[in-house]
Amino acid sequence: MTTSPDNSKAHFRESLLDLLWQQWAALGVAGSPKADADWCVDLEALVLITTTQGRSDPRLFDEMLDWLWGHAQWVNVQRLRNIRKRLPLGDERVLAAIADWLGHRATLSKWKPLAVTTAPMPAKPERFFSTPDGSPQPMAGTPDPVFLRHGFVRGPVKRRELSQSPNPRSAATLSWKLRSLFGVQARCEFLLWLLTHESGHPADIARATYYFPRTVEDTLKELAASGLVHTARPGREKRYWLKSEDWGLLRTWTKPEGFPRWIDWPRFFTVQEQIGAILQHEDFSPMLQASELRRVFEELQPVLADGGLLPAFAASRNHTGVQFTEALLHDLHGLCAEIQGEPLP
Repeated sequence: MTTSPDNSKAHFRESLLDLLWQQWAALGVAGSPKADADWCVDLEALVLITTTQGRSDPRLFDEMLDWLWGHAQWVNVQRLRNIRKRLPLGDERVLAAIADWLGHRATLSKWKPLAVTTAPMPAKPERFFSTPDGSPQPMAGTPDPVFLRHGFVRGPVKRRELSQSPNPRSAATLSWKLRSLFGVQARCEFLLWLLTHESGHPADIARATYYFPRTVEDTLKELAASGLVHTARPGREKRYWLKSEDWGLLRTWTKPEGFPRWIDWPRFFTVQEQIGAILQHEDFSPMLQASELRRVFEELQPVLADGGLLPAFAASRNHTGVQFTEALLHDLHGLCAEIQGEPLP
């Protein structure tokens, strides 16, 4: 690990923003999608992480707004709420501002409840966009009235209207394809999980999809009645699975050969966001930063374990002082590279 912590921090931010651009581009935002992506986009997690990370990239944030204006009906608002209840992912006030802005479209009425927030308002409106080091970005034009209502000062939202619908032939948009077929409902998440795993117990699926176990179990029983979802009780636990060949009509992509990899994006993004928030404090001394990173990393242990991400981290108490910062950043780079299918650093 010869890369300096400062360079690692910059690379950390750039890698995360690049991943967000790839995922939004896969959904139809004006950009360059990853042609051979073998993962599936989690729309709710992507919206939530962009409420924070998009503030350092105005173009990304506004392209998200442009896409949502035409396609927000595909967002599962209930699941978004479920994720927020379990994980500290995203910014509640920013989400409320987005929902308020989308509320101008009559067809997006389901977003209106999200426009009401209990998050404390700042005494003075804050600049919405910032530079990578956290400094406020200059603003051009009159402050946008919707965002100003939520305590943010930014220029007026101007849609470029370049966003398109997701490409249904891409593996990255499998979740969206399922919603197109079955509607924006919980069973799409359960089918996606079954398509990307050998088998599972309702409790496993509930933890991974952010629904209650009873909801999962009741829905799986209904799906099993179709004969396309199978169930058995090999031991004390009832397990469900499906045969991928029965669902081959969904595979309209060249790569990957089968169904995309399952990645717990809400928990992955939570880890990135929580650690990134510490790295953004330029006023922290190296030792204080290392101490804060260790504290946050220890608090994230349950999140890492539930998301299947813990094996990717070698950083431990054996790393002292700034060595812990270097080890943790090295692990994060390796995790991102693995997810992106790139050579490990």
